[in-house]
Amino acid sequence: MSRLANLDPKKREQYLMILCGAMLLVAAIPIGLYLFGSDVSKMRNQIEAAKKSVAELETKRRASLTFEKQIKQNAADALPVNKELAVAEYKNWLTTLLVGFEGGQVTNTGTTTQQARMVRNRTGNQGPVEYYANFKFNVSGKTTLQDMGQFLQRFYEVKTQHLIRSMTISPIDNGRIDVSMTIEAISIPQTPNKSFTADKKEGDETEWSRMIAAMVERNFFASYVPPKPEGEQKPEPVVVSASKHTYLNGITWSNDRPQAWFNFRLEGRQGIMKIGDRFRIGEANCRVEAINLDRTVELRVELRDNGTGQLSRTVWALRPGDTLYDAEFLRDLDEEEENAQSATTTPTGANEPRT
Repeated sequence: MSRLANLDPKKREQYLMILCGAMLLVAAIPIGLYLFGSDVSKMRNQIEAAKKSVAELETKRRASLTFEKQIKQNAADALPVNKELAVAEYKNWLTTLLVGFEGGQVTNTGTTTQQARMVRNRTGNQGPVEYYANFKFNVSGKTTLQDMGQFLQRFYEVKTQHLIRSMTISPIDNGRIDVSMTIEAISIPQTPNKSFTADKKEGDETEWSRMIAAMVERNFFASYVPPKPEGEQKPEPVVVSASKHTYLNGITWSNDRPQAWFNFRLEGRQGIMKIGDRFRIGEANCRVEAINLDRTVELRVELRDNGTGQLSRTVWALRPGDTLYDAEFLRDLDEEEENAQSATTTPTGANEPRT
């Protein structure tokens, strides 16, 4: 310091300026790195957000292309745009399905149109003003379960946009039934076809023969009659298993939601069950777990053993025409939970061999 004090004032000022500049440079470096690093981090976040947005847009674009393709296919399979032609051709086709019906009738009960949605009291510039036209028909007549099964087979084999909205079946006599159905079909403005053709679906592997046989071989409308005792012996109480007399009649779809139709023969009633619905069969508590596209119903069954009092929880698979006695075992819920619990609680190295 004494040497710095004895220096020439000009040189001393130069040294002090150099020293202050070095100190400012040392202080500016971390500040610059901090400011520059924050900008880089901000730019990196913006790039990641942009990539995510691009990926989402690409996903939406692919979904829209798939949706557009499906719309075009549905339009190609739908009824003609000309409403009078659509009613006449579809009604004639339904009439051909009533060959085995006595007094079969097909009546057009009305046609409604679904207009484009209004946004702020204005219709969008893109897309048609009319989304689709809905044609409603009532089909009625007297027939047998065999001919009814044939009708359903021929109806659902066609790949047009139609469905049976509701159906009422009443027994008459000699195995005949009185049927009344409400059927709906649609036409789409983008449809290119000029007339209706009853083309069959490609790759339809539905087991129609098995389903029809299940309907015909079992009289669902007759009440249960226990067998008569043989000889003059005093009859013992008849114990009937409810699982052998509870049938899965079939599966239908209402508003794109599946429904399972059960016949509780011992109780003389029908039941339409959706996913999650619960019901009781004998001593068992049941719940519809799933209704699959392969026309199987997964049923959860909870049953307490009368001897031990232990509760078992299992899942079974049923197909149309099966009883609960014919169901296929899928899995044991108690074993699944026990295995999952043991997998999470087993300590590390517990199964390792000792040395």
